[in-house]
Amino acid sequence: MKKIVLLLLVVLSFNSYSQGFLTSKNIKVELSGFLRNDFVFDTRENADACDQLLEFFPLKPVYDSNGDDINAQPSAQFLNIFTRFGTRFSGLQMGEAQVGAYVEVDFTGGSSTNSLRFRHAYTQFAWPKTKLLFGRTWHPSFIEKVYPSTLNENTGLPFQVFNRSPQLRMTHNLADNVDFIAAAVYQYKYANTGPNGKSYLYQRHAVVPNLHAQLQYYNANWVLGAALDWKVIQPRTSTIGTSGTFKTSEKLSTIAGIVYLKYTNNKFLFKAKSMYGQNVCESLLPSGYAVASINTSTGAETYTPLNHIYNWVNFTYGGAWKVGLFAGHLKNMGTSKNPIGEFYGFATDIDMIYKISPQLIYNYQNFMFGWELSWTTAAYGDVDYNDFGKVKNTNNVTNFRNMLSIAYKF
Repeated sequence: MKKIVLLLLVVLSFNSYSQGFLTSKNIKVELSGFLRNDFVFDTRENADACDQLLEFFPLKPVYDSNGDDINAQPSAQFLNIFTRFGTRFSGLQMGEAQVGAYVEVDFTGGSSTNSLRFRHAYTQFAWPKTKLLFGRTWHPSFIEKVYPSTLNENTGLPFQVFNRSPQLRMTHNLADNVDFIAAAVYQYKYANTGPNGKSYLYQRHAVVPNLHAQLQYYNANWVLGAALDWKVIQPRTSTIGTSGTFKTSEKLSTIAGIVYLKYTNNKFLFKAKSMYGQNVCESLLPSGYAVASINTSTGAETYTPLNHIYNWVNFTYGGAWKVGLFAGHLKNMGTSKNPIGEFYGFATDIDMIYKISPQLIYNYQNFMFGWELSWTTAAYGDVDYNDFGKVKNTNNVTNFRNMLSIAYKF
């Protein structure tokens, strides 16, 4: 809480620079957010986060001595931790640039504790054709103009990027309705997995930021775009072999490619996105990498990424009453080279996942009442080290999630 108050004071203190560097005429402070309550029923245990509200996929069977699946356990809960508050500051000017800031928090900072957590905290400079943002917000691969309209707070996981990270992002208007977006991103809470578990240190030791470039076209009805993402991590700083302990700087370089679209026409909305990604588990997606070679004398390793394809489509129709459908599918394509050692990542033993989610929402003034059913199936199997780490001999596991939500927006 002290951090939030301090940040608000810093932003408000910009008003004191009324002469010289910053000028202010009409400082505006806008409050926004919602109060939300969610009732959730699941037919089995899931890989999830945020006290089970952020659902990923059903867990694989674990059998007891009688042959019963321990994870085939239904559950129900009623939570309000996704209640959210945001504050936007505007009205400052530096030269020709309009200066603003945004801070947003929710209550998912700790399991079963309802502690505050930063979602967004950034400052933006806006010139007539260029915007420069620095701070924590959605990773540019999230695509803020094209993301699933789901009632479930997972926002399309595990097919859609879910990642808010510190970044420097430039958006430049190339022509009418055409923007070029470039960003340099560093990991923090949303981080890769490696020999020491989940940690932002793997990217920190690689030094270079995650670089992103995107081209986006938009008009009154359409949004179309494509993006390329490049990242480097360094899983280890030292290794141990038969000859002793040695410093290492071996890195893994990976890419992701994205295409997306959105179409709106009166009450109808359609969105779709496809992504090819290597080692993108920092965005809460099934992914990772494996050891490709080991020098037994020094313990030095090389690495090979897992390759996945993620697809989703989503439509909604209506006004006060709205119906919608979300469908997603991902496929594990295996590693780029045959693995010989350990895998690091998230759900590396899953070959395929699909989800189908119908929804019904009623909006009345500031209130939202919603229902959504999610049918999620994951295909678990054996990793074949002789065939690029592909997952074979699969068995499907399914969870059905029923969700009821009530929210008051302000």
